Amino acid sequence: MTFLRRLLLAVLYVCASVAPLTGGAASATAAERATTIVLPAQPLSRALGELGRQIGVDILAAPAVVGDRRAPALRGRLTPTQALERLLAGSGLTYEQTEPGVYVVRVRPGAPADKPEGPTALPELLIVGVRSQNVDQPRDPDDIQPYQVYERSSLRAAQSLSADDFLQTWLTANTYSYQSVPTRLRGLPPSRSNFAFRDPNAQAATLVLVDGRRMPAIPTGNQMSQADVGPMPLAAIGRIETLGSSSGALYGLGAVNGVVNLVLERDYSGAEVAATVGAGKKGDGGYGRFDARLGWSSENGGTAMMVRYGQRRFNGVTVRDRIEVSAPIDGARLKTGQSFNGVPGNGITLFGVSGPFTVGGVSMLKTYIPADYDGSIPIETVLIRNAGLSAPGLAEGHQDRQLSTDSRSDAVLANIRQRLWSGAEAYVDYIYLASHDTYFAPYGAFSTWLTPGRGAGARFSGASPIELVAPVPHTAGTTDTRSISRRVTAGLVFDLPARWRGGVDYAVGSSRVRGLNGDQGFGMLAYDTVASGIAPGDGRPAPDPFGAQAKFLADLKLYGAKASPAEPYGSTRLEDISLRASGPIARIKDRDLTLSLTAQQLWEGMPHMPGSASNHLSMRSRSLFAELRAPLDGVVGIRGLELQAAARRQTGRIRMQYGGYAAVEKAADLYLVGLKAEPVRGLIVRGAYASGAQLPEPSMFMNARGTSGSNMVDPKRDPSRPISADGWFWGVYGGSPDLKPDQTRTWSAGVVLHAPLIPRTRLSVDYTRIEGHDLLVQVYRGADFYILNEDRYPGAVVRAPLTDADRAKGYTGGKIIEVRDLNENSGASLVQAVDITAQHDLDLAGGRLSLSATATWQPTLVLRTAPDNWLGKRTPDGGAPEWRGAAGVRWSTPSFAASATARYISANGPTSLAARTTVDLALGWNLPRPPGASEAELRLGVRNLFDRWSIDDPLKRRLEATIIARF
Repeated sequence: MTFLRRLLLAVLYVCASVAPLTGGAASATAAERATTIVLPAQPLSRALGELGRQIGVDILAAPAVVGDRRAPALRGRLTPTQALERLLAGSGLTYEQTEPGVYVVRVRPGAPADKPEGPTALPELLIVGVRSQNVDQPRDPDDIQPYQVYERSSLRAAQSLSADDFLQTWLTANTYSYQSVPTRLRGLPPSRSNFAFRDPNAQAATLVLVDGRRMPAIPTGNQMSQADVGPMPLAAIGRIETLGSSSGALYGLGAVNGVVNLVLERDYSGAEVAATVGAGKKGDGGYGRFDARLGWSSENGGTAMMVRYGQRRFNGVTVRDRIEVSAPIDGARLKTGQSFNGVPGNGITLFGVSGPFTVGGVSMLKTYIPADYDGSIPIETVLIRNAGLSAPGLAEGHQDRQLSTDSRSDAVLANIRQRLWSGAEAYVDYIYLASHDTYFAPYGAFSTWLTPGRGAGARFSGASPIELVAPVPHTAGTTDTRSISRRVTAGLVFDLPARWRGGVDYAVGSSRVRGLNGDQGFGMLAYDTVASGIAPGDGRPAPDPFGAQAKFLADLKLYGAKASPAEPYGSTRLEDISLRASGPIARIKDRDLTLSLTAQQLWEGMPHMPGSASNHLSMRSRSLFAELRAPLDGVVGIRGLELQAAARRQTGRIRMQYGGYAAVEKAADLYLVGLKAEPVRGLIVRGAYASGAQLPEPSMFMNARGTSGSNMVDPKRDPSRPISADGWFWGVYGGSPDLKPDQTRTWSAGVVLHAPLIPRTRLSVDYTRIEGHDLLVQVYRGADFYILNEDRYPGAVVRAPLTDADRAKGYTGGKIIEVRDLNENSGASLVQAVDITAQHDLDLAGGRLSLSATATWQPTLVLRTAPDNWLGKRTPDGGAPEWRGAAGVRWSTPSFAASATARYISANGPTSLAARTTVDLALGWNLPRPPGASEAELRLGVRNLFDRWSIDDPLKRRLEATIIARF
């Protein structure tokens, strides 16, 4: 943190010492550098592709716009705009720079278009661009499915420290409500990203991709959890595409509730340095971010390289730093029996376990001894004076518990791409993400039972035992968690005949987590000694809870014992090989009908799992995928009608050694079909059906087998004898090889309005219904239940063959030899949600005013299992807020910008979280250019302006500053 502060001050000093402020237009011109370009005369579509590769920019052009136009030869040292102007001269086309390094080719206003207007079906591999290696088709918010897409310009302007932070503000379908502040509430490691669409417990059902490819999963116990992209610098991301619905046909198994795809920005020219520092209003909870990028490309664009580094730090905030947190965990709220998980007050509390107890002739249910009691007055007087009360406040040992963790994350991104020949490129991409969290965590309270009239309870009388809760955690210590994820991808993209493009890529990755803790607790001797009042005879005194409290706590500390550490290490591996091709397969009324094909093999495994060194897990899946995009407006007469259809066949094999061996193979057929049309200019109507599937957690296949018996009478045998009279039988509990993947189906329907009378306005309203069926449920009904309901559960009760002797006795079933109490696909779920987004831009006071809002109304989140299942549903309780929303306003000129963002989350009853609203403010302006820099920018911000306290934002109000220099 000291380094970041010094760096920021140094850069500010340099910027302040140079010449006057330059405008944005001048900066943009300086940033556009001339490059030597050599292009032969060729089709325009290919010429645009070659131009983008040589100058290192993205030039987006749809085939319906470019058509069969030809491009002239081009040679010379030119800037991107000069090259585009010459290349498009006389073609009837023009271009627009949507953001630095991105150009879109369009029909020139008033010029005749070669193709009819309307939506264009276009696979990604046909798009001309070099700054992205996204293997998924670029998704459009006006597409058939209701994607939420965030472009680079929005990400750059955001006052966010990570993609997780940004999406938890603007992606209201993400019901995981905690902001991007590392806390233990976020799981392991605390600083990891968390995406849970529609259900706060649906991390396993929300798929996270980077450039359309999977990242290695995070090991958590015996599970492979959602990939962690928390350390990823937001500045490294050029585009975020999200979909809050089932999408297995497009993305494969795991895309059940939704998908997040982070498309990285590969900027192969120049350099950039950015530093952010921030802290709470009292100077606590300091944090910072440092990002640096260096890019280089050869004169003709044939070779390009880029490396980026990002670091983020947080200093933890404790309960002691936040007085307002004491109210919800005040020890006065503690009740009997809560000492294991409850937080003790600042003193000893005594509870009557099963009724009142008596001291000095006064009956009471509870009382307490203050932490500052020194023994100067009789203890009975203190206990009677505090009768009916619990020790208030917060125990000293709990005041250092951390609301946010001490955290550091590092990211290294490297990329090299090489043009092999015209129309073919090879690339290698490397991603390294690491996080390190440390935090102090106390748990519960030291507690023991006293017996009235005996030992330490000699001064009490009554029939009820007395629970003594001391102001000391029963376990406390510092946890140190380190996580590292890596992925290396090598690929080749090449032209194919008939305007097709192909690609092959191979990715290998790994993730590992090491968690070490130094928890200190108490051995059984401590509890027995306090209750009996008898010293153990080894020189240590017996702690007296009714004497001076300082001495009691000092004596109790002598009985400390180190707790057993948790499993320190887990790791996962990933291998992914894919072959892709896409292109047109037919023409419909001068429009391309396009097809994308993918064959993929994915292998994921856990070489290291808790327990025995031989424990391991591996999952291999193979899939074939096809996506069809067909423009039908010229066929059926409906304006802008477009069809999307996709299908995927995916088979998976799971092998697991964990207390036993399991090997199973599963398959899933996944589909998508959707339509959109523009019946009225500016109004898009869309709807889709999609399916999703998730392989069962591997541990759900494991089962235990042991002997069992029953004293119940067998309904099919002798009514006068219990079943145990025939001896024991086998009981099988847990997993089953017959389990099927979880299945979901999603219906979505919506409208998108681009108001013709109000330019630069967009409004979308989409309804999503996700139905889960055949969901895996963990079961425990017990052997007796299955025996009594044998006909309802065929196969659960296994009997010996019915003998002639049995029939002679009137028996209808043989002897029970096995009862199977196995997990099953009997669960169901229902999610209903409405997502609303709106944007409007207008020119105001010499600048541009941008208004944006997004909201999700989710009235339904239902998870059902059979009522006779004692374990209930597999998915944890939690529930989602019914309303989530965000609104922003931004006014900007070429050299200045000011913005405000408000975020709202309604109350959530199941998790006892109250409704909360936060407001952020930000200012940014161009600085005088330092020597050698093309531009410099300073941003100042206030987060949580109104200083609202909530468990998901323990830092409260904080000020931050960012300085950016580009070279």
